[in-house]
Amino acid sequence: MIPELPSIRILGKEIRIDKAKLIHSREGAVQIILCEAISNNGQAVQEVILDEFFYDAEWRNRILLSGERILENLDRSELGNILAHVISGVNYMGTRTNTAEQRYSLYNPGELLLTPSQQLMARDRILFEFQSPPVQQRGRILWIFANPYTDLIAGPYGLDILNGISREHGYQTRLVNPFLEYLEPEQGLMEIIRDFEPDLIGLSLRNMDDALIIHSLHGDSNAVDTQDLLKSVRTLVEGGMRGYDGPVIMGGAAFGTAPKLLLDYFGLQYGVIGAADEAIGQLCSMWRPCDVHEKEHRWQAGFHNIWRNLPGAVWTEGNEFHHCLASTSRVLEQSPRIRRTLPYTLMNRKEWMPEPVRGAQGCALGCSYCLESVNRKVMSWRSVEDVVDEMEFSLLHYGIQVFHLADSEANLPFRRLTDLAKEILRRGLEKYILWTAYLNVKPFDTSAIPLLISAGLYRFKFAIDHFHNNMLTSYNKNFREKDIEVLLDKFQPFLNQTQFYAGILLGGPGENEETLNYAARRMQDYTARGFTFYYNVGVRIYPGTPYAEIWKKSRDKQGYYGPGQADEALSPLVYCAPESPRVLAAKLEKRFEDDPNVFRMNQERVPLVGYEAYRKYLVAWQAWLVGREEEAASILNSIPNLSLLKKGEALRRLLRMRSRNLNKHHMN
Repeated sequence: MIPELPSIRILGKEIRIDKAKLIHSREGAVQIILCEAISNNGQAVQEVILDEFFYDAEWRNRILLSGERILENLDRSELGNILAHVISGVNYMGTRTNTAEQRYSLYNPGELLLTPSQQLMARDRILFEFQSPPVQQRGRILWIFANPYTDLIAGPYGLDILNGISREHGYQTRLVNPFLEYLEPEQGLMEIIRDFEPDLIGLSLRNMDDALIIHSLHGDSNAVDTQDLLKSVRTLVEGGMRGYDGPVIMGGAAFGTAPKLLLDYFGLQYGVIGAADEAIGQLCSMWRPCDVHEKEHRWQAGFHNIWRNLPGAVWTEGNEFHHCLASTSRVLEQSPRIRRTLPYTLMNRKEWMPEPVRGAQGCALGCSYCLESVNRKVMSWRSVEDVVDEMEFSLLHYGIQVFHLADSEANLPFRRLTDLAKEILRRGLEKYILWTAYLNVKPFDTSAIPLLISAGLYRFKFAIDHFHNNMLTSYNKNFREKDIEVLLDKFQPFLNQTQFYAGILLGGPGENEETLNYAARRMQDYTARGFTFYYNVGVRIYPGTPYAEIWKKSRDKQGYYGPGQADEALSPLVYCAPESPRVLAAKLEKRFEDDPNVFRMNQERVPLVGYEAYRKYLVAWQAWLVGREEEAASILNSIPNLSLLKKGEALRRLLRMRSRNLNKHHMN
């Protein structure tokens, strides 16, 4: 006897069962429900897919098929195709009713027709989402990676960590970067908030600007070219979050430098300084936004009472700013099974760009210009075994072979660096991975160079900053020229085995013709021996740093450039001497024009096509990645001078995709 089939109506985010009894419990992560009839917002449909983003957790990852659809002899190939779309996440977000004609095939009997990228997406969902049936969540958290900077694609690694913590505590989450996912970021964010209805929004501020002083030698001699990112983020917050009634917390690498200024700038009340994993873990375990009183928009008192006791939390009450101090030193406990945000990981993997892995948080140094000055003397560490566990998991699951050790200075203390190398060698991972790290000149035991190279450290990145001791003192470095000389002398025999990057800051406070010429001469001495130097002209003065305090107290504002002079250095504020940044850049360009191993730090890709055009390309990449080929092709067609953009394999694949679509349209 055939059981009576239910009739199901979908009304927005509500599911109604009109006939028969439907047992909700299930053992599998994905379930197919046969229905007599299906109505989606008043329209009769034959199939509906409710994916991981559907509002009601009980109904997520279910496929609804109507009796009419079944009578049409739904074959195994078409059913397999539907399941392939659900598991891979291609083409579906929320509730979809695509017909077979609208959905390109991902399945032939016995074979999934997925690209390598789609296969990784499917494996990722199976590992992190399909291990068990969905359960009713404690609440919904929207993580926003508010990073409009496009020239260097850096993924939301910190938010990936927080996303995993909140999911472990039973929260449903979404992680987005509206700047790289939507042509209209504010509109895209409004749609996400409307559909997802988050109980909490976490906003990560990674960069205040691009930190590059001069992009072009042409222009106003007293102006700087530093791209201000805060304005774009504030536009996103004011436009995309308009009308949202719920707590918003801000954090990220840039936030800690001036938390009070930035909360005021964005009109927000809550933030967190430093590593936020401990604070978010405690918040998720104590706060229940799905309680009735929270649902009625009376969340302020309950949330506020919890937030003000969390480590690293900051908040405002009226004109007063408060800070709950975090512990001064602790062990970072973090799962090595980090679910990475795939568009960034896939692009970096194609371009052989390093993916981050965290070994420590904070910095024990106190360089005069550095954002980490806020966290001076405050450090937290992960165990070396956990760091290598994450590398190994990322290699096996994501195919990542190049890593960046995302520590402020990876050799503080130095033994952690050698212990990491020994653990990589013990596991035999040096055959499969490469890694790079930021390093300080001191402490550095040069006898360990062969060990580090053998373990896969392929690029040593040192902030040498200068050669003149007066400037090293100004920058508050813990080393002097003699330490630099020892380091470079010991490294020279290994230059044919590894990459040695030396960063130089020219034009900072205290610079004059004598110190400038001395640094340039010493750089050329060492390039003749095979070393490479990258230099910046002028120093960005960030709020909260020692240099910012000097600027605020100084009556003489000579040498300072940029709009940040009017807003406490939130906008770009640069010090440069003995001349303005553009004049000095032109002079140094002339001096180093015959030296192929000296480079001024400027943008490599963006100037050819412009920031907005490059951002559109990245939006097209993400659309193509999740199967929206027509949309991706349309975006690419709107980008002028696209051929000037040299982006390697990722762009070549997109251009081939566009060509296929153009040919298809011509044939039709």
